[in-house]
Amino acid sequence: MWTRKAAFTFTGGIALLLIGMMISNHQLMILGLCFMGFIAINSWLSGHGDVEVKRMLSADNLYKGDDLYVELEITNKALRRTQQLEIFDNIPHEMKLRSGLNSMRVNLGPGETTRIRYVLRCPLRGHFSLGPVSLRFHNSFNLFSDEMYVDHHSDIIIFPQIKDVEEAFVRSRTPKMYTGATTLRTPGPGTEFYSLREYVPGDPFKNINWKAFARTGELMVNEKCRDAVTDVYIILDSRDISRIGTVLKNPLEMGTVAAASIASFFLKRRDSVSLTIYDNKLSYLQPDTGDKQYFKILSSLAGVTPKGEMPLQAVTNSIGPRFSRGSPVFIITSAEGDGTVPHAVRDLVGRGHEVNILSPSSIDFERLVSRIPRMSYEVLSLERANRMSGLAGFGAQVIDWMPDMELSQALLTARGY
Repeated sequence: MWTRKAAFTFTGGIALLLIGMMISNHQLMILGLCFMGFIAINSWLSGHGDVEVKRMLSADNLYKGDDLYVELEITNKALRRTQQLEIFDNIPHEMKLRSGLNSMRVNLGPGETTRIRYVLRCPLRGHFSLGPVSLRFHNSFNLFSDEMYVDHHSDIIIFPQIKDVEEAFVRSRTPKMYTGATTLRTPGPGTEFYSLREYVPGDPFKNINWKAFARTGELMVNEKCRDAVTDVYIILDSRDISRIGTVLKNPLEMGTVAAASIASFFLKRRDSVSLTIYDNKLSYLQPDTGDKQYFKILSSLAGVTPKGEMPLQAVTNSIGPRFSRGSPVFIITSAEGDGTVPHAVRDLVGRGHEVNILSPSSIDFERLVSRIPRMSYEVLSLERANRMSGLAGFGAQVIDWMPDMELSQALLTARGY
């Protein structure tokens, strides 16, 4: 492709040739022919696209807010120089360049390799792809250029942030055996220390606390907390109304953080966790344990987008019969624009479940992007408080989650209205 410089030079050569012919000036004609010949010779010296590109990432999976280290390796596979080569690595607009540059100008000889290193900030969760790599070749005099793309993509998943949940505020009334482990505050076989007691014949020697024996002269045995297990069900509201607020602060973003943190907490305790996401359709992940289930949940949460208007009662009617009897259910919803929430909560409580509602306040999120008159805000807040009180009246534990409140702080304020 001709550059503007080449076009002006060639046009000037033609103009000089024509003017020289018109006024019979051989010097102008020769000068015009030299310009045109210079362009013709330079067209043979243009760059070429025989390069190999490799991209290395510091990780394929990251958490929201982490940094991604990228290294791009470019190798000239041809037998001649690339001339002036511009390299540009396309990155998603959701990611921010933290340090370094994702572009470079080089002139690579045969077999030579260069590297571009830069760091990206990942402020948003989701599924992203880096690439393709844009290449632009220029000849020595910048008269001709050639553009091409190397169709090399690197996929990456940005998981929601995991917040610390120091202590669970709910346990199942009917723990199940052999599917995981949740610590119960009663003595029995387990891993967590419970208390000391005197040794009795028949106790395993491995349970003897020798430090206590050295201190007291009496054989003492370590008692452990009995391990049992339960299924934990998490229901996340990702309807279109959950987009209210800013890009970084809205009910859906806070909901994904809460779902990921609660799932991580119970999975670390070797409980069995299930995730349900509802928007314009229903997505249900069977309860399971272990790291595999952990990454399944995080991958599902990374791709959640607000859409649809599915009511909560349709969700509970569909998957409620699959819930284990007496198991805890976490419902993460703003409870706005859905009149079926009280009926769904009443049905779950009636089936013997411990229902915990973590409700991001959509009214306060709306204040982040628009001005709400004080009187209107007070009326809406009162209506919301009445709605939360009504849900608590069915036996659910309700948490009204404000935008500026950390998850651990919100869980500690768990109370019945």
